[in-house]
Amino acid sequence: MNRGRLPTVGAIRSWVPRWWRGEGGAVGSALDAALWPAEQAYRATMAVRALAYDAVLPVSRAQIPVISVGNIAVGGAGKTPVAAWLAARLAARGLRPGIVLRGYGADEILVHREINPEIPVFATVKRIDGALEAAAAGCNVLVLDDGFQHLRLHRDLDIVLIAAESWSPRPRLLPRGPWREGIGGLERAGVLLVTRKTASAEEAARVVESLGQLAPEAICVSARIFPDRLVKIQEAGEARSLASLQGETVLAVASLADPRPFERHLEDAGATVELVEFPDHHNFSASEAADLERRAAGRTLIMTRKEAVKLRPLLSVGCEAMVLQQDVEIETGRTALLRAVRTAVARLA
Repeated sequence: MNRGRLPTVGAIRSWVPRWWRGEGGAVGSALDAALWPAEQAYRATMAVRALAYDAVLPVSRAQIPVISVGNIAVGGAGKTPVAAWLAARLAARGLRPGIVLRGYGADEILVHREINPEIPVFATVKRIDGALEAAAAGCNVLVLDDGFQHLRLHRDLDIVLIAAESWSPRPRLLPRGPWREGIGGLERAGVLLVTRKTASAEEAARVVESLGQLAPEAICVSARIFPDRLVKIQEAGEARSLASLQGETVLAVASLADPRPFERHLEDAGATVELVEFPDHHNFSASEAADLERRAAGRTLIMTRKEAVKLRPLLSVGCEAMVLQQDVEIETGRTALLRAVRTAVARLA
């Protein structure tokens, strides 16, 4: 593996996830110790906040069913592809879903519109505002993309994603680690969905077993998020298989919370990968796009949808750029998951 030079802008944001993974070196070790009090204060604050919404703080209820697809940790679990998968399944049942999200970085909005162009997307700071807009537009069920910590809006079902690759029974919370709240927060979930990208099915099964003990009231299921094909960024419909990368040297660009699974998928296909990392949700400039084309120097430039929706208008028409598209497969607990979804939308009747 050959990593490209990290862009100057956002270098700290790109370093933080590596520090959380234990790759921070001496500086990371010093921060581990220095930020322990801050982590404990944050843990207590999130616990008190959850209790307050249970007891006294007002919670708004949308006029249509709400299903949240969220994370308990910061990024990397596959929230957007799973939310898109769920919205597509609801539409296939004859429902009129709408997707509501904060829209941080704009890429998530564009990705959803690209995956499911027929499903409307509503980006609002307050999720209840998005719910009102969606209902007014004719939607009869909502999918919240990243709504688990948004306690002001009642959910008929909380689906919480946990990445098998980064699971720990003793997770670190912000700012010392990626978790947004403690293990106890999982008790609010109706479904715990363990996702795997590079982890084995056996590793995912062990996480499911652990979660079943920690949150026995929740339905525990697992899913594989896997690379499906490569599609030309400028030419819809023209695709190639991952197997075609065998023996090829490629330039990969990633603006992901955790780019390792993306890189691993390309390497597993037999490619030699030079990876250029940008911070999560990075807004690419024209000069950065031109630099990527220059660095590719005749090699194929490969990215995920997250980068493609921003780089597509910036790259030249002749650039040999491909988008790695993903699919979602529910591996265990599919029947229980779909039953929970049907129960959540039952109040439509």
